[in-house]
This record gives sequence, structure tokens and C-alpha cells, in this order.
Amino acid sequence: MGTVFLARQLSLDRPVALKVMSKRWAADPVFVARFTREAYAAAQLSHPNIVQIHDIGAVAGLRFFSMEYVPGRSLSDLVKQEGRLDPETAVGYMLQAARGLRHAHDRGMIHRDVKPDNLLLDEQGLVKVADLGLVKTPSTQRADDRLTGSASRKGLNSLPSEMTGARIALGTPAYMSPEQCRDAASVDLRADIYSLGCTLYVLVTGRPPFEGTTAIELMSKHAYDPLVPPEQLVARVPKGLSAIIQKMMAKEASDRYQSMGEVVRILEDWLGVQHAGTFTPREDQIEQLEAYVVQFQTTSHVHLRRRLVRGFLTGLALSTLLIAFFGKLIWAFGLIALFVQTVLAYFVIDGVSRRSYLFGRARQFVLGLSWGDWGIVIASVSLSAIILAMLSALFMWVGFGLVGVGLAFALRLGLDRAIDQERSVVIDGCERLIRRLRTQGLDEQDLRQFVAKFAGRDWEEFFEALFGYEALASTRNVLLRAGSAGVRNKHAAWREPILVLLDSIEKNRRESRERRLLEAVERAQLVATGATVEAAQLQAEQAAEAMVHAAGLIRATDRDDPVAARSPQQQHTPINVLAALSAAEQDPLHFASRHSFSSPRFSSGIVLLLRAVLASTILASCILWAHQNRIVPWSSVQETATHVLESQDLQAMQQQVSRDLQKPTRPLVLPPLPERATDWVDGWNVGFAGLLLLGSLAYRGGVMASFVLLGSAVAALGPHLGIRTVDPFQASHVAVILASVLALIGFR
Repeated sequence: MGTVFLARQLSLDRPVALKVMSKRWAADPVFVARFTREAYAAAQLSHPNIVQIHDIGAVAGLRFFSMEYVPGRSLSDLVKQEGRLDPETAVGYMLQAARGLRHAHDRGMIHRDVKPDNLLLDEQGLVKVADLGLVKTPSTQRADDRLTGSASRKGLNSLPSEMTGARIALGTPAYMSPEQCRDAASVDLRADIYSLGCTLYVLVTGRPPFEGTTAIELMSKHAYDPLVPPEQLVARVPKGLSAIIQKMMAKEASDRYQSMGEVVRILEDWLGVQHAGTFTPREDQIEQLEAYVVQFQTTSHVHLRRRLVRGFLTGLALSTLLIAFFGKLIWAFGLIALFVQTVLAYFVIDGVSRRSYLFGRARQFVLGLSWGDWGIVIASVSLSAIILAMLSALFMWVGFGLVGVGLAFALRLGLDRAIDQERSVVIDGCERLIRRLRTQGLDEQDLRQFVAKFAGRDWEEFFEALFGYEALASTRNVLLRAGSAGVRNKHAAWREPILVLLDSIEKNRRESRERRLLEAVERAQLVATGATVEAAQLQAEQAAEAMVHAAGLIRATDRDDPVAARSPQQQHTPINVLAALSAAEQDPLHFASRHSFSSPRFSSGIVLLLRAVLASTILASCILWAHQNRIVPWSSVQETATHVLESQDLQAMQQQVSRDLQKPTRPLVLPPLPERATDWVDGWNVGFAGLLLLGSLAYRGGVMASFVLLGSAVAALGPHLGIRTVDPFQASHVAVILASVLALIGFR
């Protein structure tokens, strides 16, 4: 169907598996629409034992989707390299795969191609189910899974004609259930149970359950030949396990286990592990984990780093206050610049070297900026540079910035590298403990809860080093939900509001990309099947919006209750992903009426860019006006502050500032322009108008933009429009008040 590449996602600087569709399939709009819908459905699944689909898209006529890259090997490679596995290890691996498949089944998705090649074992002993591109959707028809009819009728699940004969069912013949051999479109989740049983058979015996020279011969044997019990091939396969495999591979679906949840429970019982949600670690496991935590938190360089950082920040704050007290305000301003730029430089250096989660999200945000956004950034930087130059502080900021970069490099290359080396030994030891627990069949959610529960009050940094930030955020919600975990400290809590903002921005971007993609493929499919361009456009817009909204509901449900799939009898029933997306696609208006969401709202980049340009222009004009009229010049501030500090006369400073502010002024004059073009820039109310526009750049929306633009116009031009006032208020005061009211209404 296509080609798989190992690629790098530039925005997050991470490796991904990139599946690119063959051009001959990409030329079929009906096939492309179905491929996109099913890949989009699979992308909504999020489980530790399932390979995550990151993104779906198209570029230069190529259709692709990117998936989580799993460093390691498949179970097929493992058997080829090491031969058959001992029964306990094999069942441990199959138990992990069964948990991932249960998650998919609970959400209405059937894999239909479970085999050792599609079960990936990563370097930490975690098994992940891959290649959910062959799922069966509610809209799948029998004709879609057969090599008959025109090219436009062939579904995603068809195989190229040169590989099999006509009417051959979908799947890998060595692992296909009898009913899948007969009719792939009619199978249910029990077909995956059969294929998983075949895979377990291979792991414990080292050979497939049936062998043949052709696909037809293999499928015939699956359908009619009796299975040779595993213990007859390998004497050390326990009879109990052999019975489980034989029941999973029963010819009739009604004779097998009836759900993947039942398979999970049977395999847990055979291994002797506690069921998910009831794990109680042994005392030696707790002591081993606690020892790793103590070593992680008390390495020799950790305390030194903490003292140096605290000393630097304390010394910088005291120095700034003392220098300001003695009247050297420009140097105090420079020390503030040193702090800001040291922090920013360290954030970048540390993020590049460690690939921290926050830096990755910030990088994703920056690389996702549009041309209009970059215009805002350039305008903001230019405006800041102008202000610093007018305050005679630009070169000081640059100088202190260079010092800050040097300090950041010294901290990262000096102490941090030593800390990483010391802690890597601890992390490696703890990962060996975790791998043993995974192999023994411990559920991944229970494993993470075990680490979180017994890692102590300051557990988060240790946990994040093991599992990553996203697992930390999910586990924190579950750990603290019941209130039994006691007092827990957050690690780097300052990241949380930044990440919330970045997540919100990326969510909007992702949904916008998904909406455009789904709309394009739906429109092409409708036109190909005979709809008019106008009708296809309208229906495609509605269907795309409904599907994106349905996907948002699915993600929100799983995020709010990550353990729902493990105990559906105690939690709410998980949303059926395919049913929800299918309903949204087929009847978007009915779906919208049931779930109440608005039609798509398109934010205008042109309006945003206009606000950015206006904000920069107005603020720059106000600064130039203040500079021309020498309103509270910096030298005056320094002299006044020095005089006040020497005489300790606060009233004198207030009087001096008041005199500076009350000096008569004249409108801004820019010789290349006529006076009428700049005579409206004659007071601080103009600067207030610019600040309103600057603040509005954090929001996108036509209604909000209209109110803010009107408010800014009132603030800047109101005094020239004949506003009537009552003493002691001036026209500029009334204009600012009216502008504030309008802006607040817009923001609200």
C-alpha cells in the first residue's frame, strides 16, 4: 500500500515512523477518503500498549501518516533471533498486547492483522500493538474487502491483485481466523483473539500453527485442519497454557473467549499476577524502588547545584536593590536583563541537549508560527529594541545577554552534565526493575502508580525521568484523585501554565489541520461519486467539523478518565471511536444537534496582522512623541532619584515628576509626513490605544477584534472628536475610560 520511512518530526525533534501511501492508491479519491477516516480514527487511541498515530496529512500529492517510533524489535524478530520463548515470558508479552487490543476493542476498533510482526517490543520491555491501519469500520462493506469491482470500489483493506487471487479475504494467512478467511468484512473482535492465540503459539513453540506453500492452502488449514496442541511440540509448555491457546484458536468463534478482557483475565490468572487495579507490591520491591529514589535525589552534585543557583538568584536580587538604592538605575535595569537572558539562554541550551518536554512544545509553537505571526514577532522585537535604544540601554542589554549565555553554558556543561551521569546509573537500575515487572505481567498503569506512590513526596522529577512528562501528568491526576496520596510536591510547577497555553494553541492548530484535511478528502470523494461541487463543499465542511468535534469528545473522555478501559464496570463506558466518527461523517447535522457545537469559525490572519501593525505603529508614534517633547527623560529620572535618595525627600520626587508631566507638549512631527497625518499623536492616550491593540493579539476572533479596534480608535482620536468633559476630567481621560469599556466587552 505504500512505504514506511524512519523520519524526524522537525517541530518536536523526535523520530517517527512515516507511512507514505503509494501514488496509485492516492489517485483514488474514494480510497483516500476511507484511508484518511480510518487512520484518523486510529489516531484517537491512546494507550501504553498501542503505537500512537501522531499526525495525518498530505503534501505535494503524497498522503501520509506519522506514528510513534518504537526503538527495539518485533516479536517476530525476537523469535527468529532467540528461538522459542519460555512460557512465562511469552504470556507476559501477550498479556501486554491483549491489553492494548482490549483498549481498541472497547472503542469499536478491530485490528484484523494481529501477528508477531505487528507486535513491537521496545528497549524497556514494553509491547506495543502496531499497524492499526487494517481496522474494520462500521461502514466497511463486503465488497470493500474483496478484489472485485472497479478501482474506486476497492477499500483500504484490499490487497494488490498481484499478491492474491480474486475474492481472497484480507489479512496475513498464517494468523487468520477461519471466519476471516471466508469473509473479512463480517468478522468481529473474536478474530483478533484467534490471531493473538496464533501468535502465542509461535512464541512458545517457535513455529506457526499451520504451514503451507500458498495463501489458499494456509487459509484452508486454519479453517478445517485440527490444531496440534503446543505441549505435543514442546514438552515444557504447561497443559494449562496449552488449553488456553487451543481455546483462543477454536475454529468456531462462539467456542473462543468472547472478549479481549476475558483473555486478559485468563492470562493474568495463569501468570499469577493481580488483576489490574489491585496490584500490591512486595516489600523488597518497595525497598528497591525507594533506594533508587534516594540515590536519584541525593547525588553529590545535586546539592551543590541547588546552592549555587539559589546563591546566584539571591545575590542578583540584593545587588539590584542596592544599586537602585544608590541611584544607578540603569545598572539595576541591566542586572534585571542579566537574570532574564540567563534564564532564557539556559532554557534553550538545556532544551537542546536534554530534549526536555517544555522545550519541545515551545519549539513546536515557534515552528508552527504563520507568516503573520512572524510579522508580529519581528514588530515586537523591533519595538523593544527602539525603546531600549531611546533609554540608552540597548548595548547594556546585549552585553549582559552575552554574560547570561556564558553562565548558562557553564551551568549546563559543568554541573548538569555531572548530575546526568550520576543519575543515569540510577535510572538504568530502576528501568531493569520495571522491565522485570512488565515481563511478569504487571499492567502499565499499575506499574506507573506503583512508582508514583512509593517515590515519596518529591516523586515527580524521578517519575518524569523514567516515563516522561505526559505520563507524569496522567498519573498525577489518578494518584491525587482519591486524596489518599498525602501531600505531594510538584516539580517545576512554573511550567504548568506555560504548557496549558502551548497545549491550547497546538490543539487549535491540530484541529484546523485535521478539519482542512478531512474536508478536502470528503469533498473529493463526493465529487467523484457524482455530487455537484457546491453540494460537496457544503457537506464536506459539515462532515469535517462534526468529525473533528467527535474526536475532541473522545480525547477529552479518555483524558478525564484514563483507567476507564481497564474497569468499564466501575467507570463510564468508553466512547466507541468508530461509531462516533461514522455518525458524525454520515449525518453531521444530527450529530451537531445532539452534541451542540458551533459551525467552524475561521480566524483571519489578515485581521491579526493588521492589529499587530497598528499596535506597533501607534506605540512607536507615542514613544517618538514622548521623546520629541522630552517627557520625563531618563537623565531627569536619574537626577531626581539621586536627589531623593540623598535627601530622602519623597515629596520632592513627586513634585518633579508632576512638573515633567505637566509641561506643555506639541503633537508629533515627522518631517517627511504632513502635520495633519501626525497631529493626532499628542498624548498618553495614544499609547493606551496601542497597548489595547497589543493585548488583543493574544486572542483571535472577529467580534473581539471589532470591539478592540473601536476602543483603540476612541482612545486615540476621541479627544479630537469633541468629547464633552466635566472638571477635573479631561477629554483624554473620558476617551480612555470609554476605550476600556469597549475593550473589556470585546475580551469578555
